[in-house]
Amino acid sequence: MKSYWRATAWYLGFGVVWIFATDLWIDSMAEGTAVLTAMQTMKGWIFIVASAALVFFLTKRSADQRAALEAEKLAVFRKTVEGAHHILLNYVNQMQIVTIAAEHCPGFDREALETATEVSDKVVSELRKLDRIARVTTEEIDAVIYEDLRKPPASC
Repeated sequence: MKSYWRATAWYLGFGVVWIFATDLWIDSMAEGTAVLTAMQTMKGWIFIVASAALVFFLTKRSADQRAALEAEKLAVFRKTVEGAHHILLNYVNQMQIVTIAAEHCPGFDREALETATEVSDKVVSELRKLDRIARVTTEEIDAVIYEDLRKPPASC
């Protein structure tokens, strides 16, 4: 059951039980109209305080559950980024080993080695951007990942 339906059901149940139970109790105890009126007023004030406490309890519990889900979402995101860092940095390290080995091969194109190094450095830089994400939303992730595409092109 969704939390808003659950809270509504609790409030409805509480209100119905309160009214019937306290009306029966007051009718059995009240001696005269003045006492009945005073007890009904007191009953109303107690209901307001008790229902406010119930609403507080139910909404706090819902907020706590939502905060726990957000914390779990953030933890999953951070672990995913950490895993991606690990996998891709291992790949970059392997490419650097290939580059070092290629430097010792006669006739290997130096420009290709420089390009490979630049690409490896760019990949590491792009991965590090993910660490800057403070609030895990699709908009924030897109803003960080695609920030270079949103920059105006350099003048020629």
